[in-house]
Amino acid sequence: MTLNFCLLELKIRNIWKNKPDKISCNIEQMASQLNLSSRTLQRRLKDEDTCYLTLQDSARLNLTLDLFSRGRNVEEVSEALGFSNRRCFTRAFKRWTGENPKTHKITMRNHI
Repeated sequence: MTLNFCLLELKIRNIWKNKPDKISCNIEQMASQLNLSSRTLQRRLKDEDTCYLTLQDSARLNLTLDLFSRGRNVEEVSEALGFSNRRCFTRAFKRWTGENPKTHKITMRNHI
């Protein structure tokens, strides 16, 4: 693996860190942002042993946990992450963590 590898993942994570609203971008939009074709982006991420959806899910989970720790409710977090509705967000959260977002928030509060 050369130095160029893993740099693309870092570039994408840096874009999301500086502009959290970009987390909801699809791969074509992100590729355009990076001046790449979507196929080239997919290939390069594969060379880095990852894929766009994996990175996106990880970034969404991290932002979710950050927003929950700041006292945001499920509806606010769902909207901030670009989900079409709360139900879609809840399904994604369960996929990421294995638990319901409300249950997670209650558990977080009990550990503080």
